[in-house]
Amino acid sequence: MEEVQVQPNESNNTESSQNKEVIESDKVAELVENENSPYDTKKRKRTSKVWDDFKVITLIDGNTKAECIHCKHHLTYGKSSPTTHLTRHSRHCIKKMMNEKGQSNLSITTTLSETETVNAVQSFKYDHTKIREILSHMIIVHELPFAFAEYELFNLLMRTATPHYQKISRAITKKDCITTYEMEKKLLLAELKNVNRVSVTTDLWKSDQKVSYMVVTCHYVDSNWKLQKRNLNFCSIPPPHTGIVVCDVLSKCLVEWEIENKLWTVTVDNAAYNDVAVRLLKENISYKNNLPLCGKLFHVRCCAHILNLLVQDGISEIQDIVSNVRDSVKHMMESFYVKMMLNLMHYHGGRQTN
Repeated sequence: MEEVQVQPNESNNTESSQNKEVIESDKVAELVENENSPYDTKKRKRTSKVWDDFKVITLIDGNTKAECIHCKHHLTYGKSSPTTHLTRHSRHCIKKMMNEKGQSNLSITTTLSETETVNAVQSFKYDHTKIREILSHMIIVHELPFAFAEYELFNLLMRTATPHYQKISRAITKKDCITTYEMEKKLLLAELKNVNRVSVTTDLWKSDQKVSYMVVTCHYVDSNWKLQKRNLNFCSIPPPHTGIVVCDVLSKCLVEWEIENKLWTVTVDNAAYNDVAVRLLKENISYKNNLPLCGKLFHVRCCAHILNLLVQDGISEIQDIVSNVRDSVKHMMESFYVKMMLNLMHYHGGRQTN
């Protein structure tokens, strides 16, 4: 029989090379199924429910992996490997919990009324973004540390409330708090644009690190004729604490919030540097803005501070009497507790004797 030789042409070579490249590129994510052979050992049927969320693939490098059908994440897999890590991933898979198809879980809540009990079916959908937003507000309002989100019992509480909860790190918590501050600042800036006049109160104190701060609080009446109070800034005051330094920091704060031309009054305590700071601030503002009543009400002294000075001055005159009264009260309380403890010991001792 005569052999027939086929001469390869350039078109065939080109097509074969293109097909080869396509096959090689598809092998990276392609599922490779082993052909059944009579010499192969009988494969054990997978009965675990975790395989509803995973499939076994073989990569181009020959490694066998378990791929999550939701997030396409690859996990270690072997013929004798346990499925504990697969179950853990399936339980905490983000895309599975967020349920991309828009489906939501149904939860049955019981509503108690005076006459009957009503079972209401409500839809529940875990929203991790909302959880992070609320957590940032809680950290800011209650002055909690950023590490609060990593506390073991807090995470236990959240997982008890919903098994879909995802742990939030302190770095993410810090970022969310900064984002929350920036969002609230934009809302307050928009609200202050519709306000004609504002009043400001300020005070200084030192932290545990011996760093001086000045808080600036804004008071205004909103469009609904309700008195509002907002803390604008916690400004660091560099030493020395002179009136010029305080005036400079306060002026920068007012410019930042765009209320330097809406300022009506400034309330401070009776420190000497505050008198200088308010006088300089009044001179700077009077060039651009006509103050009400020619600025006669611009500088307001804190009444609480004045009353405190009066009380302290009065107590200093009777310091000996106050000390004697305190010692007498302390002695009476100690005598009361000692007598109560003796009565308890006598009571228990009498019961043991009987």
